[in-house]
This record gives sequence, C-alpha cells and structure tokens, in this order.
Amino acid sequence: METKTETTPKTLDQVIEYCKFQRLNAEQVGSWVWVSFDEKPDESTLNCLKEYGFRYSPRRQKWAHNCGHPTRSAVNVNPWDKYEHAVISGKGA
Repeated sequence: METKTETTPKTLDQVIEYCKFQRLNAEQVGSWVWVSFDEKPDESTLNCLKEYGFRYSPRRQKWAHNCGHPTRSAVNVNPWDKYEHAVISGKGA
C-alpha cells in the first residue's frame, strides 16, 4: 500500500520566517515572497527552496512562493508596480 504525503500550504508568515532564518535576499510583493541571488546558488540551496515550495520564474529570474495564494501569471503586469512590496531579509533589510 502506497502512502501519499500531503503538504500543507505555507502561510505568508511561515515563508517570511523561513527567509529570515535562511538569510535569503527576499522581499514580499503583495501576498507572495520573492527570493533573488547575485549568483546561481549551490544545489543544496536550490533543493531547499524547491522543497519549501518556491518555484523559479525564468522571466523574473527570481524564486517565488505564493504563500497559499495561487494566481495566474501576470503576463503584462509587473507585480512590483501593482502591489505593495517590502524587503524581508538580505540586502536592504
């Protein structure tokens, strides 16, 4: 018998605390959290981001976490122009 593992969506507060604890260069944009790197991170860091629920956005060249608020892709809209945003951790925090 196969066991199905279910993952509980992370809240915004949980993702913010994770970013602070990991000392990631992160910012909150609306109800999402975005993480950026100056250089490509090592495999271990990438795997940790994926396991925590972050997804890479090639168009924005950042890692995004929807914090339980999935939405459609903003094709012609820059989320930084549309929503309030603030640095959570890393540079400028």
